[in-house]
Amino acid sequence: MTTPVRLPTSERREQIADAALAIIGRQGFSALTTTALAEEIGVTSGALFRHFPSRDAILEETVRRAEARLSATLDYVEPEPLPRLERLARARVQVLSEEPGLAWLLRSEEAFLVLPPAAVETLRDLVKRSRAFIEAALRQAIAQGDVRDDLPPDVLLFTFTAAVHAMIRAPGLQGRAGKRRDVGRLLDGLFAMLAPPGRPPRS
Repeated sequence: MTTPVRLPTSERREQIADAALAIIGRQGFSALTTTALAEEIGVTSGALFRHFPSRDAILEETVRRAEARLSATLDYVEPEPLPRLERLARARVQVLSEEPGLAWLLRSEEAFLVLPPAAVETLRDLVKRSRAFIEAALRQAIAQGDVRDDLPPDVLLFTFTAAVHAMIRAPGLQGRAGKRRDVGRLLDGLFAMLAPPGRPPRS
């Protein structure tokens, strides 16, 4: 048996959290046992708890790592609302397509039922900030006449969010070839639906 490489505590904690996300993404939350997690990174189950006091602490760190990656899709300044929404959509489709564990945390109702309370609170805060980001951009675009005003912002918010999540599962987006072109085509359709009636499609 290969002797595990000894890593600094901070690096090992990150490795454990990333491995937990990988298992969730491949096999679902039920597969995330301490045995599976230890095997994923090549250590004993006991070694996990030299870095975390409990399984809940592992899950809390896993969600914190996921939250940091998803928050990065909100951390840019773009004055115009439609480019701001497009950048968010592209970033979310990319990161959630490439890391299914992140997609499960953000989109699964099960996550809010099985994760420890502190992790759930972190997820709820992320969802709240994402919705506020999207709604603010939509309201600005409505005020500028770039988005239709015949539907309330909360309906447009739902439409935008549902469309972006659907793009993650769209055929052809899981592979690398043609991914950028396909996302662009779908985004063009989304923004055509959001545009005021009679507005010509964007070029």
